[in-house]
Amino acid sequence: MKTKGWTKSLLSAALVAAMAAAMALLGKPVEAEDKKVLKIASGQATAAGMDPVQEYDGWYALRYGIGQTLTKMNDDMSISGWLVNDDWATNDDNTEWTFTVRDDVTFSNGNKLTGDLVKASLENVFTNGTRGPEYFTPSEITADGQKVTIKTENPEPIMPNKLADPLFTIIDTSVDNSEIKIKGPIATGPFVLDTYDITTKQCTVKKNENYWGGDVALDEIDFIYTEDQSALTMSLQSGEADAVYNLSMNDVGTFEKDDNFVVEKGTSGRTTIGFMNQNEGKALHDEVLRKAILQNLDKKTFCNTLLMGQYTAGNTLLTSAADYGYNELKDPNSYNPDNAKKLLDDAGYKDVDGDGFREDPNGNAIHIDYVYYTGRPEQQILVEATQTAMAQIGIKVTPDVQDTSVVMDRQASGNYDMLCMSINMMNCGDPENQINTYFCKGGSYNATGYESQEFNDLMKKVSETSDTDQRKDLVKQAEQVLLNDAVAVYYCYPSINFVTKKNVKNVYATPADFYWVDEKTDIS
Repeated sequence: MKTKGWTKSLLSAALVAAMAAAMALLGKPVEAEDKKVLKIASGQATAAGMDPVQEYDGWYALRYGIGQTLTKMNDDMSISGWLVNDDWATNDDNTEWTFTVRDDVTFSNGNKLTGDLVKASLENVFTNGTRGPEYFTPSEITADGQKVTIKTENPEPIMPNKLADPLFTIIDTSVDNSEIKIKGPIATGPFVLDTYDITTKQCTVKKNENYWGGDVALDEIDFIYTEDQSALTMSLQSGEADAVYNLSMNDVGTFEKDDNFVVEKGTSGRTTIGFMNQNEGKALHDEVLRKAILQNLDKKTFCNTLLMGQYTAGNTLLTSAADYGYNELKDPNSYNPDNAKKLLDDAGYKDVDGDGFREDPNGNAIHIDYVYYTGRPEQQILVEATQTAMAQIGIKVTPDVQDTSVVMDRQASGNYDMLCMSINMMNCGDPENQINTYFCKGGSYNATGYESQEFNDLMKKVSETSDTDQRKDLVKQAEQVLLNDAVAVYYCYPSINFVTKKNVKNVYATPADFYWVDEKTDIS
């Protein structure tokens, strides 16, 4: 086993320990000489375990090829059937949807996927998870053979989109799931969970011998986790990994020039957002300070120079890759550094003690703690660029790097001043649910203190509207309210990349960002 590059001079003691665990995982004895094993390294990993209904862990059930959903998001952000046929139907007011479950699907334990088991799996989302009501509230779910009918309390015009979310990964609830957090679900994907370490987040999946969708090319995939971007690059260069997800923009070009590697890039629905906590008692409760921060950030230069042109500068909440007003909506707090200073001066923000940083109008020191994680390579660059830009107008910002799971916990609890997060706002081909989750009153990850009746009313109308053009118009109006209220920093829209050895096939970078592998994924 090669260990070139993994040295303590380059990696922290904690990372060395994590990578040692990964190497031990990768160094397991090969059961057969012709066994096909793929090693994927990533700075992304499950936060709480392998139960799809907890937090965003369903993403990893899909990313690791373990689970599937009733519907699937295509590369053009349209929706088609996956575990159901494309013949779904709804009533006039979109409160009753009927789906036909495919008749040829089995779980990894050999049990046939029936309407009753789909019904039980959907009900499990609402019984044992917490985020289900952010998508829809069922009044009744019934099954008749392979037909499943979902009745809802409110109109749900985009139910097929919502069921494509990894939260609704279909699992076999007829088995004992008391240890699902560690042992993972019994699901319908081409792979099954073999081992998972909740501490190191290293994970191994093996071929599902009962896979309904045809032959599975690989015997095993080992998923290696580290948020150290240098370590991810070195894992590919040293041969410890066959593929790396979302390599740093500083290193992608090196591999593009090397014939031994293939770089697959894809657009995404992601927006890198700087959330600002405006709760009472927080410095950013003052709209003047939020506006000054927004007006002092040169996002175009950040993207073109610091991010090497690999990202599109942000303007609106929703990506420029989707038709939601990127070139249409007006930001009243676009880049204007002179006005940013004037706003602070006029509001009484002054450097009272002469340390180069302003105090608030009451003479209190301003210290903005900016939380972020490094699993997304742009975040450290953007947070540090923000720190530098704010220092130029006398606002003290301190970067606070944490593990992804810690950042998510702090986002949900509101334990931050500013917090950087990359969010796929179009993860189901429609932004309704993600907007509700992060910006509407009661959203599970909205702890910013932001509340606007106008905004909430617009999003309620979105949830009840089936006409595509009307939905887009309402979403644009809601986005404009967020811009007017100086709610958050929309830094950029990241692309996605997978860098692989040239002998790796069918590892995917898709707009959905949760379809990494399938039965066709292979290594020669």
